[in-house]
Amino acid sequence: MKVTTIKTVTALMLTPLTLTALFSSSFCSAHSRYILPSHTLLSSNKSESVSMTASISNDLFHPDMPLGDNGKGVVPEGFQPLFNSLQSILVLPNGKQVAGPSWQSFSRFSVADQLVGQDGTYRIILKQPKTLMTTYRDQEGIPGRQFGPNPTLPKNATHINRLAIHSSVETYISKNEPTGAPFTPLGKGLELNGDSHPNDLFVGEPVTFSLTYNGKPLTESIEIQLIPEDTRHRNQREIIQVHTDVKGYFKVSFKEAGFYLLEAELAIPADDQSDIDQSIYTLYVTLEVFPE
Repeated sequence: MKVTTIKTVTALMLTPLTLTALFSSSFCSAHSRYILPSHTLLSSNKSESVSMTASISNDLFHPDMPLGDNGKGVVPEGFQPLFNSLQSILVLPNGKQVAGPSWQSFSRFSVADQLVGQDGTYRIILKQPKTLMTTYRDQEGIPGRQFGPNPTLPKNATHINRLAIHSSVETYISKNEPTGAPFTPLGKGLELNGDSHPNDLFVGEPVTFSLTYNGKPLTESIEIQLIPEDTRHRNQREIIQVHTDVKGYFKVSFKEAGFYLLEAELAIPADDQSDIDQSIYTLYVTLEVFPE
């Protein structure tokens, strides 16, 4: 599989504040990531183009920081290491995986166009491969974190936790009928699957999805969060919280139309021979729900 990527450089160049925003992994502290398409459904007898924005932001879907660049954009200070590691992947309606769209960075978001020619469903992915992070507390109890394989920790550091973080940011676009193979797995990390089609979601109609890990069903229950758009314009985030069953399946019904961001996180303890303590897999999927 050929994907759009650039040689990775060390993440230790980033400032601590930027690192926290880019790589924090828990629901409580992470900045959300998203791809927002101009259209998720198209009806046409000819090829159409869909414009997309991608951002790291807790205000959905209002951009804050860019996510990805092709070397032609304006890259904010400290973001180049993240952009160098990102892979842009496109899964075609026939299930073939090819290089994804070319993202260009601006000060608050990244943009890309995707030509939609074939009928069926396209899966757009921005994937961040393994990023090593070590969290700790210094001798005064103040939490900190460092990135890279050989962190220099403060003297008498405690609560040391060595993590490997993997992230995937995705959305789906369908032309004419939402058919094809929307859930063709990459077979790596946390992925969306299930019985319902991601471009066939309507208010009041229950849908069934599932999560897989490395192409196989989950073997434990984890929490799923679905956050409706326009969080900036309301006091409560109105998060829909559901849990998968032990095989990764979950059901949800939407009360309002609009865009939603699905967030999921899976923590995998490492074995005794590993140089890390835990692997963290995060998944962010933008879904559009239509009126009844």
